[in-house]
Amino acid sequence: MTNEELLDQVVKMLEQQTERIELKIELDVSKKIEALFDGYKLTHEKQWELEKKLAELERRIETLEIKAG
Repeated sequence: MTNEELLDQVVKMLEQQTERIELKIELDVSKKIEALFDGYKLTHEKQWELEKKLAELERRIETLEIKAG
């Protein structure tokens, strides 16, 4: 086997490995990142909702304190 043939085999093996890695990233890692982002988005939306409710409750407490005072 010549050096050129050996080099060609190494290049083909590297291309195959690169393709496998790219597929794994595309199929596995990308899906996990999307799931994490969706979870973050839901958490952020829920936090915003709770902050609005808290602000409303604080306003109502202040109103009651004024009426009671």
